[in-house]
Amino acid sequence: MAANAQANAFRAALGRIGFNAPTRVAINENGLQTILDLLNVQDADLDKLTEHLKGWRDPAAGPNAQVRIPFVSLIKLKAMRYWVVSQRCIGVQAPQAQDFTDAVLTETLARIQADKDFKRATEDAEIQKPEKLADMNKWTKFWELFTTYLGRVKGAAMIPLSYLVREHEEVTQEIRDAEYSSVQDKLIATTALMGTHFELDNRTLYDEFKSLVLDGPGWSFVKKFDKRKDGRGAVMALKTQAEGTSSQITRKQAAYASIASSAYTGPRRGFTFANYVALHQAAHNELLDLDEPVPESKKVTDFMKGIRDPNLSMGKTAILGDITKLGDFEACQQFLSTIVMNTANQAKAERHVASVSTDGGGSLVDKIQGGSYSAEQYQSLSPEEKKRVQKLRDDAKKKKKDKRKDRKKRKLAKLKSERESGDGEDNETSESTTANSNNAGAQFGLNGNRNKKNKA
Repeated sequence: MAANAQANAFRAALGRIGFNAPTRVAINENGLQTILDLLNVQDADLDKLTEHLKGWRDPAAGPNAQVRIPFVSLIKLKAMRYWVVSQRCIGVQAPQAQDFTDAVLTETLARIQADKDFKRATEDAEIQKPEKLADMNKWTKFWELFTTYLGRVKGAAMIPLSYLVREHEEVTQEIRDAEYSSVQDKLIATTALMGTHFELDNRTLYDEFKSLVLDGPGWSFVKKFDKRKDGRGAVMALKTQAEGTSSQITRKQAAYASIASSAYTGPRRGFTFANYVALHQAAHNELLDLDEPVPESKKVTDFMKGIRDPNLSMGKTAILGDITKLGDFEACQQFLSTIVMNTANQAKAERHVASVSTDGGGSLVDKIQGGSYSAEQYQSLSPEEKKRVQKLRDDAKKKKKDKRKDRKKRKLAKLKSERESGDGEDNETSESTTANSNNAGAQFGLNGNRNKKNKA
């Protein structure tokens, strides 16, 4: 009796989406007796239905009594199948054909179109996995990137795999009746963590997660799920370890320490005022994630305490007299950031004017000639002046080249002259050396003889 009721409800649903009575009979005779039978076919199978039912046509029947598959009705039949599969995914084991109303059909068609739009928008975009978890202290950033990645990957349940890592496991009636910002969010919250779709998606999740933690400190907490390929179990176990009481205390202390130790003494290479703001914002975000939000007035106090740049003293004074900014960290940092930016721009403009101006009122090109210009100086030149600079530089290079050639010529001429006069100088030196030698010998002999006479 129940089977007949389900069959009648299915035929009525087929009628609502545009199939006439002979076509409904033909569909039933091809094995689609109830709406649950749609679980046994794919969209590609339904595409062949038109051609397949040609054998059920009666040439003698009139147009309205002929077996036929209207194009729009086929689209709606695919939507019916999509709805049945979705119902099973959210835990409804026996979807009823009478529940597939016109309103449900409209909602289902909108969801199918949204899926197509999502696929078209992301098919050319490369879905990148987060970096491997090499340090448990970097869990927060890893988790954000990982959940973002899962939100872009759809599984057997036809929704993002992020439904596998939600906090609640059992879907209560309260969760089903809650209001959600989108159909996607509702499906993530209500899709059942059981059934064929879950088994397939859970294994996929494990394979994805394992590759990211295998070589890091988190593997020891995940390895026990390797045999079952339990993706949700592995992810939630490591999440509990990373976000447990001990870990939370450590993360809170690190966030507070970051706020207390950060200081801004003025712009320097590698650390700007924007970096200082980012340090405070990151610490506040971490504490907010740990359910320990810092009051706005405390944020402002800590932020102002670390600013030791004399150029911001007037800005700090202005904030101290502004109740709104004292109670709003965003307004406070935006105000001081504007001062820093405008001060830097003003200083740059003044340096530019000073570098361009000359004592005699002449042009910058006449002052520097073809020498070195800063980027700002060179950009300030007109096209004609840039040509002059290039010509001056070319002339200077030519002069240097000519001087090098002249020096080389003079050097070669000198060497040649020295070689040509080298033989005469050697003869004179030889004769002079011989004469000196003879004189020395004569003097030695004379002195020798004189010494002998004196001795005698």
